[in-house]
Amino acid sequence: MQGKSFMTDRRTVLKGLAAGSAGFLLGGMPVLAQSKTKLVFMEPFDLALEYIHEMNGVVGGHFEREGLDVEVTSIRNTSAAIQQVVTNQAATARVGLLDVFRAQEAQDEPVFSVGTSLHRGIFNVVSRSADPIRKPEDFAGKTVGLASLGGGQENVLNLLLAGTDVPGDKVVRQAIGSNAGNVEILKQGRVDAFLATVETALLLKMNNEPVEIWPTSDYAPLPGGVLLMTKEYAQANEETVVKFLRAMRNSALDILASDPAVILDRITAKYDVVANEDRDFRIAAIKAYNDMTVANGEANVMRNVDEVVAKSAELASRAGIVDVKDVKGTYTNQYIDAAIAG
Repeated sequence: MQGKSFMTDRRTVLKGLAAGSAGFLLGGMPVLAQSKTKLVFMEPFDLALEYIHEMNGVVGGHFEREGLDVEVTSIRNTSAAIQQVVTNQAATARVGLLDVFRAQEAQDEPVFSVGTSLHRGIFNVVSRSADPIRKPEDFAGKTVGLASLGGGQENVLNLLLAGTDVPGDKVVRQAIGSNAGNVEILKQGRVDAFLATVETALLLKMNNEPVEIWPTSDYAPLPGGVLLMTKEYAQANEETVVKFLRAMRNSALDILASDPAVILDRITAKYDVVANEDRDFRIAAIKAYNDMTVANGEANVMRNVDEVVAKSAELASRAGIVDVKDVKGTYTNQYIDAAIAG
């Protein structure tokens, strides 16, 4: 694929800790109340390939085999998605672990993660090959480009710095948006590095840009996607949650074992996936998300990893993002372990 040019996709919105709320779904469709067999799975942004496990859970028949009717839909930001879950308009939402930490501290209705879908973070650090930034300590005295100030990327940058002796005020932050075109800002020297999503980083690699790229999870092991539920819903619907997680895990294993092209065709036949429309790119993206799925081994597919949650909570506290008072209360493997055993 050398020499081939790829345009950035239209899903350039940061998947971070969005503020504010939205009281309607994309397209204005109402959300249905939950039942024992019908569940709404709420995504915080447009349907993209990072949500491949749940989309394949529907089109691959994994939910149906468990006797579940799951609707995968989306809303305009993370806060709104969490509110849909808290108000029982959705059974679950795929969010970041930091979102769970914050919601656990802020919500009257206790929430937690019942499983981890992507075990690696969705952000990468991009710098010039000729002047690389290879570790968090290298950020000292540098200017870093972020999608926005105060958003998810800045939180991740702060997590990276929390594990070093570099004070936060020694790093200049500049809002530059979130797309593959940021590489031109980098080349011009306006920033020394920028944070990029998995798919933006993939585009840069496929375009053979003169950059060095490494995943932020190398130093801040924050999972890229966890499954948030209220504790009340999970406890009242234990059998349903176990079936749901079994279907999610089987969907993930199905994707890992299958030809990515087959999975892609199956999903896009039903869902309007927001991603670069180049087929080679989409197949490469599926492979990248597969790598994130098994980053902690196949035995941990869809499971929360104790030490990862603990380390993430420690860094979040040191970075001043959120003080997690009850780390073990932010997640459970009770239901996924039952799903695996069953």
